[in-house]
Amino acid sequence: MRRRPATEESWLLSYADLITNLLLFFVVLLTAANLSKGRMQQIAKSLSGAEMPASLESIRKEIDERITEQQLKDLISTNVTNDGLEISLNSGLVFDSGKANIRPEMESIVSSMLKTLEPYGKRYSFAVEGHTDANPVIAGGVFQSNWDLAAMRAIVVRERLEIVGIPRERIRVEGYADTRPLPAAELDGLSVDQKNARLRRVVVRIY
Repeated sequence: MRRRPATEESWLLSYADLITNLLLFFVVLLTAANLSKGRMQQIAKSLSGAEMPASLESIRKEIDERITEQQLKDLISTNVTNDGLEISLNSGLVFDSGKANIRPEMESIVSSMLKTLEPYGKRYSFAVEGHTDANPVIAGGVFQSNWDLAAMRAIVVRERLEIVGIPRERIRVEGYADTRPLPAAELDGLSVDQKNARLRRVVVRIY
């Protein structure tokens, strides 16, 4: 049997290379689709060495400057994670114990801080998370459980986001009660009361 010249089969190698490259391309697309915007921005920054315009990190810097100017470090803290930019409001200062109405003296401060996010309302999505400590709510009160209290506080902050101009379809509400405590490292050295105060928080997460 006569053997085919190698040139007649060379197209198979090119075809195999093409299929391999296509497979790698789709793997990259699938991986990118599963990455959050925050993670993608971190990767882009590490490759280019420059911060992207309107990135989560740049938004954080803008908010941190306001926090410093207005001396609000006890009220608001920020953190960028793979899940997005987290703006944490100290519930003990924003709300009275066991209540979901923002304290009158805090209204303008909270609204001013949330207004900072309005220019990014069409670029990002927003989640408002309600958290509590593990202590049960007072029996006979307005709320039946920490779930109810956490969710209602998140709803109240969600309303403020909409008022300052964030499109309602880009906001969602999440209530976690005491099921998502902070890492132990963030609570080291704090008294029980201080730890509970840190756990009682409403987080606006931009992603």
